[in-house]
Amino acid sequence: MFRLLRVPTTDQILPLMHQVIDELIQTRNSILKGMTPETATFANTLLPLAQTENAVQGQLAMIDMLQYGAPLRETQDAVHSALSLYAEARASWIADAGYFRLLQAVRDNREDFETLDAESRHLLERHGALGAEEVEGFLQEGANIGQIERKFQENLSRENGGVWLTRDELEGIPASDLGKWMPNGANGGEQGGEKIFVPFANGGTLAILTYARRPETRKKMFLADNLKLKSNQPLFEEIIRRRAQRAHRLHHPTHAGYRLQQRMVKDPEWLGGFLNELKETLCARGKDEIAVLQQKRLKDLEDKHGMNGVGFPPWDKPYYMRLVEEEVAIDQLQLSEYYPLEKTAIGMLGIFASVLGLQFEPVAAEKESLWHESVRVFSVWESVPSKQFIGYLYFDLLWRENKYRGTQSVNLQCGYLRPDGSRQYPATILMCSFPTPTPTGCALLKHHQVVTLFHEMGHGIHDLLARTKYVRFHGYRLPPDFGEMPSMMLENWCWMKEVLQGLSCHYTTLEHNYLNEWRKQHPNSSDPPKKIPADLVERLIKHRYLNRGLYHLYQLSISIFDFQIHSLQKDAEIESLDLQKLWYDLREEIESMDFSECRDGYAFGTFSHLTAGYDVCYYAYL
Repeated sequence: MFRLLRVPTTDQILPLMHQVIDELIQTRNSILKGMTPETATFANTLLPLAQTENAVQGQLAMIDMLQYGAPLRETQDAVHSALSLYAEARASWIADAGYFRLLQAVRDNREDFETLDAESRHLLERHGALGAEEVEGFLQEGANIGQIERKFQENLSRENGGVWLTRDELEGIPASDLGKWMPNGANGGEQGGEKIFVPFANGGTLAILTYARRPETRKKMFLADNLKLKSNQPLFEEIIRRRAQRAHRLHHPTHAGYRLQQRMVKDPEWLGGFLNELKETLCARGKDEIAVLQQKRLKDLEDKHGMNGVGFPPWDKPYYMRLVEEEVAIDQLQLSEYYPLEKTAIGMLGIFASVLGLQFEPVAAEKESLWHESVRVFSVWESVPSKQFIGYLYFDLLWRENKYRGTQSVNLQCGYLRPDGSRQYPATILMCSFPTPTPTGCALLKHHQVVTLFHEMGHGIHDLLARTKYVRFHGYRLPPDFGEMPSMMLENWCWMKEVLQGLSCHYTTLEHNYLNEWRKQHPNSSDPPKKIPADLVERLIKHRYLNRGLYHLYQLSISIFDFQIHSLQKDAEIESLDLQKLWYDLREEIESMDFSECRDGYAFGTFSHLTAGYDVCYYAYL
């Protein structure tokens, strides 16, 4: 085992980054002073730098993680300053022609090359193989792109908007959501009266769109949410422009062509054909599913509201998808009662333990090793035969202010082989933003959230079980379209009856207070069973593909948008790019919904993947 990493305080972040940079500079300078192209070998030129990169990676990863998980904005600001320093240092190293001449000499030494193991050969082939013009391309654009991407991500994590709604407008909203919003905004502020503030984040928008009975409430929430993060539009446009310029300097006609060299899919033409083929196949399915929703919607509008409906607006999709599910007796609220977040996550660890021969043990971590009080830590071991230590797994599962808004696995320490032959053990984080419960309630997962959690846990276990010599290749540090494959396949486990029943545990069995409150809400009902009834699971599995066409079409919309904005070749095309028009045109065409009332929105600036390493890669989710 190794000690848990210490989380640096805000005032320690910049000094720590300076220390990391200094160690790397010292190693590079030592190599440059002692070696010539005639004497350079892998062992004296690249290996010392790789070993220093190994040694400082955990400190870099800790700093990088805090931009997603640090509770305080001032900590995140310090991280952004530190990462800018590191980007500047990397730019100076890339510009250092002397070191690259040594590397080229090592690559040309075929006798030395033949003695290397496969991973070391790969390191040599991948490390610094840039020509002079390519170096200039990185220096001109690379660091600046990273800074703009970080600002984009910062805006996402700090977004705190929402809508004030009356109690009447909130008709149909589950008590679990109302109870969560009440302390934050009931009778509050200048709004006064009986209004409640519903945030866009922390599940607010989705709850309104899924459960609010009044169509005008759903529309109001959707349109307001659609207008958030206007500030990300110019940032995204600048990122797209700079990416294209960098690609041109690196002799690629488009950013897509450049980026796909780092993916499993190499050919832009093939990828474009793949996406178009999917569109032709899936759009027909989507139109059929929208027709079913529209039939239910029109009847509902006429019977309950005395209204007519033309077209199918996007704010009505979650609501009528839920009603279609309930027609076949699938109630996501009822299902969620059997999947309390923490208990379900522990149950998932049990699945990985039994399948992979692992053992997870809770760790009583000191405060200095946690960035938030809600974080939990587990040590991970081989269960048989020798119970070897594997690494540490962290849970950071609930939404909070200033935190990354999506779900992801974040590496905190890569594994690698030390010079003395011992191994540095890895550490990884499941960092999610599942909605928080009421102050006295229990965080519950709907089925799609169970799938999401298992998906991310797959990434985390992949990261922990990796065995590499160098941090550069550890875990999911590989083409992301390949890296998504294990977790995408693991999602199928969450559609198996025995798995869903095994994971289930009604939340009222966890604390007596939960049971008492449940009894108040269900005065004439028997206490719920501890395990989910078999018929609920069977109905869920039977209707697995209900509305799935629309789900995949939304993923396809993002994928095609991603591909098209990064496939523009001419400067004039890039300068005239209208992100709003392209985004809403694609969504109308692909998803068969009417976006005519919301084309002034900025929804394309609300998902993080395209500025977090998944540009020209969103297709991996298809």
